[in-house]
Amino acid sequence: MEGSADPVYIGQHCNLKSCGKLDFLPITCVYCNLVFCKEHHTIMNHDCDKVPEKKENTSNTPATKPCHQCQHIDVVNVLCEECNSICCMNHRTLEQHDCPSLAKVTNKTSSKPATSLPLSTAKGVTLNRKGAKSKALERKVMVMKMKSKSQGPSSIPPNERLFINVQVSEQTVSCYYHFSSSWMVGKCVDVVSSHLKMKNNNDKSDLEMLSMMYDDRVLPMSDQLAKHVENGDTVTLKYIMPP
Repeated sequence: MEGSADPVYIGQHCNLKSCGKLDFLPITCVYCNLVFCKEHHTIMNHDCDKVPEKKENTSNTPATKPCHQCQHIDVVNVLCEECNSICCMNHRTLEQHDCPSLAKVTNKTSSKPATSLPLSTAKGVTLNRKGAKSKALERKVMVMKMKSKSQGPSSIPPNERLFINVQVSEQTVSCYYHFSSSWMVGKCVDVVSSHLKMKNNNDKSDLEMLSMMYDDRVLPMSDQLAKHVENGDTVTLKYIMPP
């Protein structure tokens, strides 16, 4: 769960020297091929020096290509790196232009006899790889959503945050939280219970304990949460009687 491949840290810095902001959905200028944040992606806002001089257009070819989703011709085109589609600003995100990479890979039943396509063929391997890529992309999108809506101490450095979806079994409550990757499970339970004003008697051995569960397992209070989960996972808070 460590390293630069962590989906929390995807994105690029704005190439405008006076900005340098990290944008998780950067936009590439079609003229200078540099990436910018949403505030500086227009040719005027980053003072693009690669814009060609205007010439009389004697052909019927538009200056820019129409959007893959709505056919609108925008001032700046956005190229989706997942499906290579040209999109306008209103459809630049994966969800907005229904990017095929978001769709779950499903195995279609072949009309041919089963013996004609063994499971060990290269085609079967390719399908499995596509499924894994799709799941990884879905997790990236989920973590980006969590990052914008998560609750937790602002004092935790961004590069140390662990983004988790927390559900409460007795209530219809589900919230996004960010914890420190070094926090123990017990501290995470205390933070959430305090925020949601839940009864917490974990300091008394004869009463129900507010426990954190993942994959139907009760997580040890003295373990680091990052030992059991990773960004984008869902845990459940549940009252359990001590053994």
